[in-house]
Amino acid sequence: MKKKSTININKNQTKNELKNLINWFTQNYGSLRTTKLVDSLKKLGFKYSTQAGISLGIEDLNIPKIKKELLTQSENKLGKMDFFSNQGYLNNILYMEKVVQTWDQTNEKLREEIINNFRQTSLINPLYMMTLSGARGNISQIKQLVGMRGLISDSQGEIMELPIKNNFREGLNIVEYFISCYGARKGLVDTALKTANSGYLTRRLIYTSQAVIIKQPNCRTKYKNLILGLKNNKKNYKNSKENLLGRILARDIKNDKNQTIIASEGQDICNFTFKKIIKSKKIYIRSPLTCKLNFGLCQLCYGWNLGNGRIAELGESIGIVAAQSIGEPGTQLTMRTFHTGGVFSGETNRIIHSPSEGKINYTITKDDKRIRNKYSEKTTIIKAEKCVFINKDKKNKYFLVLPANSIIFPKPSENIKYKQLIAEIPIAKKRKKKKIATGSTEIKSNFSGILLLHETEKKKLLSILSCNLLEAMKFQKLYYKNNIKNKKKTNKKFIKEKQKSILNKIKVNIETTKEKFKKFKTKKTAKTFNFIIEEIENKSSEIIFTNKRKTEKELKNKQRNNLTINTFSQEFKILKNPWFPYCFNILQKTRGKILIKKSNTKAIIKNSLIKKEKFVKKNNVLFYIYHESKKTKDIVQGLPKIEQILEGKRTSNLEKLRNNPHDKLDHIFSNLSKKFDNKIANRIAIEKVQYFLTKKIQDVYESQGINIANKHIEIIVKQMTDKVIIKEKGETKILPGEIIELNKIEKINDKVIKKASYEPLILGITKLGLNNQSFITASSFQETAKILTKAAIEGKVDWLNGLKENVILGKLIPSGTGFKKLLN
Repeated sequence: MKKKSTININKNQTKNELKNLINWFTQNYGSLRTTKLVDSLKKLGFKYSTQAGISLGIEDLNIPKIKKELLTQSENKLGKMDFFSNQGYLNNILYMEKVVQTWDQTNEKLREEIINNFRQTSLINPLYMMTLSGARGNISQIKQLVGMRGLISDSQGEIMELPIKNNFREGLNIVEYFISCYGARKGLVDTALKTANSGYLTRRLIYTSQAVIIKQPNCRTKYKNLILGLKNNKKNYKNSKENLLGRILARDIKNDKNQTIIASEGQDICNFTFKKIIKSKKIYIRSPLTCKLNFGLCQLCYGWNLGNGRIAELGESIGIVAAQSIGEPGTQLTMRTFHTGGVFSGETNRIIHSPSEGKINYTITKDDKRIRNKYSEKTTIIKAEKCVFINKDKKNKYFLVLPANSIIFPKPSENIKYKQLIAEIPIAKKRKKKKIATGSTEIKSNFSGILLLHETEKKKLLSILSCNLLEAMKFQKLYYKNNIKNKKKTNKKFIKEKQKSILNKIKVNIETTKEKFKKFKTKKTAKTFNFIIEEIENKSSEIIFTNKRKTEKELKNKQRNNLTINTFSQEFKILKNPWFPYCFNILQKTRGKILIKKSNTKAIIKNSLIKKEKFVKKNNVLFYIYHESKKTKDIVQGLPKIEQILEGKRTSNLEKLRNNPHDKLDHIFSNLSKKFDNKIANRIAIEKVQYFLTKKIQDVYESQGINIANKHIEIIVKQMTDKVIIKEKGETKILPGEIIELNKIEKINDKVIKKASYEPLILGITKLGLNNQSFITASSFQETAKILTKAAIEGKVDWLNGLKENVILGKLIPSGTGFKKLLN
């Protein structure tokens, strides 16, 4: 192998830098010299950490000064959203989504500011040194110490609307402390309970794969695994490297231009080979999934032993390694939950904040669109790359270049504050896909009454007429009094106002719904009533609110004859605004009296099932809104997920699981059976399901930031999908309904004219443990008496191929040195 040039180590060595150094050293100088290097690094570390005496003091917890400003901006933004929500422009779901999004962005911004603050104030701050070197703690914990705790989840895993704005340095207030309690308790309980689950998962995995040992150098299989070429993307490059390093090529790889061979079949992929072949469109590799051996694997299908970067030796018990690789992170993951106590962090679009206060300027072209986003905020979408200028004063000017499809929030020539949100850059062009509703929210009525629907083009607005409700008892007459009393009140307010001091002319918002009703034919037109309001200023449809006493005095003495007549139609509505705490609908007018009712407006999504003019009680559910919900994904919610996949479950809580592997396998196999013969259809169907299972397991771990080499997962998945069930026996001696290995039945079928037909199967890990070929191993797993009785009746023979049965009988295990003795 070609040696690398020297690497630059003259800088701060963080945990990852040290990993890279040791990795590079092992590849270039072998494991013996690396041991000496690691030993001397340890001595050096202990020597200087003793002299440094790094410890945490309260003075080291510097809170960024900008925190206050960021919180104020977020609160103002949400105040606006609250107003939109009360007006009926936003439904509860969008409002909640906006709350989560806003606090999430604030939290993220604060995180960046904390690191900048440390870098600007003191690089030898113990907190900064510990976290960024990777010695102790992570940035999310630092955020809670000197930033803000942010949004946290409740007992259902739903995100609470109320964020914790304080950090541990400032101290939490009583409400915040109360909310936090749940997370702290959950952490303690989880540690106790979930460790057991994770341990049990590991045990089942080990019983599944304990007999997988490297038995031969090469099985000469003709099946291969395909890995497609790369897009130019850092994440893809890293994933491909992890997938390919230490694997064996199954085909020669040629140069696209001159067709010379870059890497040949049977070659292992090291760093040097990886760089040469990475630009190839198709790379075929050997995989544990396609190994031909009935027991164990061959060296070439497995590849490197990842511990030392060399081809795995004969007799190595790779099954145990694979089971531990998948089971062990489960324990870690369970432990990890209590670090943060359910703090939420979601994926947000890239946000651009203002680098300074000042006036923002940009040009709007024909292609740019001025729109309202789903949260009713006015924004501009730009179609091409655009320069945005921010002028603080004559000397200080800033400019930002925004890519196409960005969303700009301020209007041109608007004054903006420091760190205000200017624009949002979408993460990526999202593919159009059908959204699956993962949560539903009940919308309840605030009081009893009759439902009215006002239909508009896009949204439906829902009002409830407020009325009192009396329940009649059975077999009794109901006598009731009219609840609404008409009192004649002169010179008194008819609406309770919030204002105490005198205000200049305040207009009452009156919204006409005349246009909305145009579409329907009406028999009677709305009646118009006249009524009289005695006023102070003689201007039509304006009221001035003053303090109570002053009003009465003034009315007695002077204001006698200034009368204005206002006309109202029954279709009018007084909207909620800062001076009127409620929405009102005008119900009925009689001479000198106007009867208004309090109404409650909610925005409904189209296709909601609501009946018009239906009577509802207070707190009745009016309708459900189905939506995608954001939950904090704890691994504790990840562990059952892993278990669900590995057990191959069809149902969960008596409900059929959508997209479960059994149904997928049946569907794929039935489609392929129409095109191909039984053997090929089985092979392709199994291959597709193996890929599906491997990816699902990888996704759960990756979402938690845990890397597991694909080959370990493949070993377990191979055990799960290796068996088939016989449908027709043909000329073979196997009975229909019997479960047998795929390789075995293929070999048997090759030797007969009338072949047996079979279908693919997925077995969960518990079933695999119980259906083990060795009855001694199976009986040591679960249901001992049953398995031993059955084995005795059937007269089974145990060939002692695995590790477990040999351990139980006190024999030397057929692995490592024991394997060499077997060969001899």
